Amino acid sequence: MRWIFATIATVFMLGFALPASAQIDKILSSGTAPVGVVFEVVQGDESALSWALPKIERYSKQLKSQFPEIEIAVVTHGNEQFGLVANFKGSKAQRIRRKALQMTEAGTELHVCGGHASARGVSASAFPAHINVAPSGPAQVQALRDLGYKLVQIRQP
Repeated sequence: MRWIFATIATVFMLGFALPASAQIDKILSSGTAPVGVVFEVVQGDESALSWALPKIERYSKQLKSQFPEIEIAVVTHGNEQFGLVANFKGSKAQRIRRKALQMTEAGTELHVCGGHASARGVSASAFPAHINVAPSGPAQVQALRDLGYKLVQIRQP
C-alpha cells in the first residue's frame, strides 16, 4: 500500500518540481549540507540515461565541491533503466553502462525499479552487479528521503 502512495505522490510532484538546476542551486545556497541528494529519473526513452547520467555527475561534482561528505544516489524507474541491462543494444548502450560504472565506482548509489523490470519480463540478474535492484523505485526514493536526502528530479532537456 505504501508503494502505491509513493508512486502517486511522485507522479504528482513531477508536475510541480523546480528544474534540477534550480533545485541544486537551492541546496548549495542553503549553506547546510543535507545527508544526501537522491536524483530521480523517470523517462520513457531507454537511451535517456545517456544524457541524464552526465548531468547528474555534473550536479554531483558541484554538490561534493561544497559539501564533500554528502551522499549521492540515483533512482531510475522508467524505461530508461533498461539502458543498463546487459542485452540493451541501443547506439548509446556502451556509453550508458560505462558512465553508470564510473559513477558507482566514485561512490554514487545507483538503483533501478525491480517492479517495473519484472513487469517488462526483465530479471534482476539482467542488471550489472553494481546496480541495486530495488523492489520499487518510488519506495526507494521515499526511503532515501526518510533518511534526510533531498530529492532532485531530472527531466529531459
